[in-house]
Amino acid sequence: MIVLGIETSCDETSVAIVEKKRNNNFGKILSENTFSQIKKHKVFGGVVPELASREHSKILHKLVRKTLKDSSLSLKKIDGFAATMGPGLLGGLLVGSSYAKTLALSEKKPFLSINHLQGHILVSRMGGGIEFPFLCLLVSGGHTQLLYALNFNKFKLIGETLDDALGEAFDKTAKIMGFDYPGGPIIEKLALKSKKRNIFNLPRPLLKEKNCDFSFSGLKTSVRRIIENGIKQSLKNDLAYDFQDCVTECLLIKTERAIKLFKKKFGSGALIFSGGVASNQFIRSKLKMLCDKLMIKFVVPELSLCVDNATMIAWAGIEKLQNGETGDCLNSKPKPRWDLQTIC
Repeated sequence: MIVLGIETSCDETSVAIVEKKRNNNFGKILSENTFSQIKKHKVFGGVVPELASREHSKILHKLVRKTLKDSSLSLKKIDGFAATMGPGLLGGLLVGSSYAKTLALSEKKPFLSINHLQGHILVSRMGGGIEFPFLCLLVSGGHTQLLYALNFNKFKLIGETLDDALGEAFDKTAKIMGFDYPGGPIIEKLALKSKKRNIFNLPRPLLKEKNCDFSFSGLKTSVRRIIENGIKQSLKNDLAYDFQDCVTECLLIKTERAIKLFKKKFGSGALIFSGGVASNQFIRSKLKMLCDKLMIKFVVPELSLCVDNATMIAWAGIEKLQNGETGDCLNSKPKPRWDLQTIC
């Protein structure tokens, strides 16, 4: 089974072709090409939706042709065409899904409508060995959620951010501190240079609440006040460390609660850490230690599969086809606010 996937939900234009053979449980990337728009958006301090959709339109056809060439496959060899249909920026979703629908129609093959978050969650299964149900901590620029993954298209939300997503909080905090977009990698690099740690009294929101929800907007506000009150340039590394350490503690405490709930309900399983923030090595290491302590398997995709990519979209398409789905209506419309729990 071979699926071509297209991802255009934000500021990455990505195309991938993934294969899964009948006699194994893992997928193989035959080819993938991604064009990042970060440099174009950096001057604006964040993603500009109109610019993003225009850039997707310019580059997508070239990426599809290159990805096919790199795989040495023709369109006739593709069993299905998958595209992100939401959540995301409407203009970008229209560009990618319209192109995939056109390919599906011309080749008389299934069009597969993929939820972006579903792609992030399922891509960890591409390496094999991960069975349903499992627990997922999904952390990105737009979402911070704890979910039970019950099957390929059924997810139960047990906790989420009540305000900013963590990736967004990283970006906004970096901007407040005077750094460029995207801010997550910058905060992580600065934190590594810190010499004085835990010197800022940053809040840990909702930790006393007996639930699995998060809140990060207060942290961002606290950093703003510190900057506005004046801070030596030499202490910005320490502030970056304290911010990262603080949000990591919030993730750990809520995730520990979720793991205990999961094990009580399902017994054994795994914690999948996915989304763009899963690239953060500090948070990865702390979550690994937590899972070792609680004796639950910890799985995180390789770095290239944490950020937005078309491999995860193609793989989600494969999961749909192998579970008997025959494709989605070509008249279906993108859903910029597509809730993961409303897939099926």
